[in-house]
Amino acid sequence: MITPGEKIPVLLLIFLWPLFMLAQTNGVPVDHSKHKDLVALKSDSLINVLYSKGYQAEAKKKAILISDAYEFLSAIIGPKKDFYVLVVALEDWSKNAYMPVPGLPEYYKGNIIVGAGQNAMADDYAQMIGSFPKEMTKALYQVYQDDAGQLDMKLFFDKLAIHELTHNFQDPNNQSGYSISRWLEEIHANMGLYAYYKSERPEELKYITTLVDFSVNNPPPNAQFTTLEDFDANYYNMNPGDYGMYQMKFTKAAQKIIDTLGHDILKPLNRFLIKYDESFKDKISPSELTIKLGQEVHPLLMEIVNNWE
Repeated sequence: MITPGEKIPVLLLIFLWPLFMLAQTNGVPVDHSKHKDLVALKSDSLINVLYSKGYQAEAKKKAILISDAYEFLSAIIGPKKDFYVLVVALEDWSKNAYMPVPGLPEYYKGNIIVGAGQNAMADDYAQMIGSFPKEMTKALYQVYQDDAGQLDMKLFFDKLAIHELTHNFQDPNNQSGYSISRWLEEIHANMGLYAYYKSERPEELKYITTLVDFSVNNPPPNAQFTTLEDFDANYYNMNPGDYGMYQMKFTKAAQKIIDTLGHDILKPLNRFLIKYDESFKDKISPSELTIKLGQEVHPLLMEIVNNWE
């Protein structure tokens, strides 16, 4: 199997930072400290959007996407009353975002933060793919190539805001470390992402699945961690390559769940995550959690867990 080299694992941190940066809170309001100097977007959107000065047009675009996804997900899961979307320019990132990597989407304390303007991560990813043999990346060029023949990886990166929006639904009290299982949180977040694009923007679904399939078919070598128990136990110290592969596989699992059961399954799984909060971690074993998933959500989830590779 061809392995793409060391840059793929680093760039697959796109999914890691949103939860890695969470700090412990106890049902506090939205963190407004990151709203400083941002401008409130005036629109008919159902959500509160703030943006870096000079990026109103992009903020409107993000507001349309996330508002539409919120309508879709809240109709299934139920409302999340208190949250903001921050559309932050790279030059404002250190002031208005939490994580150190500019442009990486994140969710924290009621704030969904997405990048504005040129996405450095998307540019780096495009350069990395461009360095691979053409026969290896043919499918990627067919999907992500723009009219000028260049790879536009924002077609993938910009959609991750819906993954973070789904995390927002898992967290009704704006707290971190809220559920019993990080891997289950991630599968659910990817279910929200996949379900929205499959149902509401099916012509754009290829921008998610093509890169996921490429990554799964070209994993980094010498994986140290592979089990679901490993993921939770080593969440903060696994290497980026291992973490990235978990997220690609979580997305494939999410695809199977939604394709088989439909998007209504998002609600009982979200309810399960809220019910079994962090206080259950020392009370329920992994096998007991799997049984409860099968009984309280759906047997397919128990099957996926039992057959995880």
